Amino acid sequence: MKLDLSKVEFSPKDIRNEIKLPTKLTSDLAYLMGLHLGDGSMNMYKRKTIDYLISYTGHLIDEEEFHMKIIRTLFKKLFNKKTKLILDKRKNHSSLKTYFRSKAILTFFNKSLKLPLGSKKGCKIPKIILNSNIKIKKYFLKGLADTEFCLTFKKRYRQKHYYSAITFATESEFMHKSVVDLLKELHFGLYSLKNYITYRKGKKLKINTVDLNGLSNLNLWFKEIGFNSTKHLTKYQVWKKFGFCPPDTNIIERRNILKGKTDINSYYGLVA
Repeated sequence: MKLDLSKVEFSPKDIRNEIKLPTKLTSDLAYLMGLHLGDGSMNMYKRKTIDYLISYTGHLIDEEEFHMKIIRTLFKKLFNKKTKLILDKRKNHSSLKTYFRSKAILTFFNKSLKLPLGSKKGCKIPKIILNSNIKIKKYFLKGLADTEFCLTFKKRYRQKHYYSAITFATESEFMHKSVVDLLKELHFGLYSLKNYITYRKGKKLKINTVDLNGLSNLNLWFKEIGFNSTKHLTKYQVWKKFGFCPPDTNIIERRNILKGKTDINSYYGLVA
């Protein structure tokens, strides 16, 4: 699909840095759009001059590799743009942020792709994705899932966490509905819950969730969509190797399990 670039504006710095823009909606760009609607944020801040800031937040341990290898690489490949990475190692923070400034990329995201400025609370899947072919839709969903979905394994009726669940939660009813419709189009068996009341840091929240439970959904996910984020992939790899995956582990701990440096049974108070 050809993109309308007529409303995109380049700053002198964009021109000096030889920023380029995609002219067609590709799989990489669709993936980045999903990623952006997950962990991305952008806005124009009026200071002495207008600051065109785009940023992506993540977990310090579980997502540093994702930011370094996926996000950084995508912006260089699609826009010839170098990004910066901040690591926040303060106690009780454990976060990181990839960010950059570009008038051309921000106006391209907002005017050509229809990604929102500021709050994403009422956002939904852009029409440019919904009107595209199934391959583009899958890549968009993959980007959204890498940043906004959660892969977990539950005990259910056993002692160890063997039963898979891929979960998406959002405050936006519009995004919830468009994700549900897309998953149904891809023939997933899902459980959808609207206006679920929960509490986060003492604040009451109304969220909408989608659950893809069980082995058939897990197999279909990896056949049709998959993950790029090692945060998700290492959980799947542990489950694939052992038949279960303990909860509340980070990417380092899971890799130690996979390498045999840590006995997976120790998470259950057992000795192999």
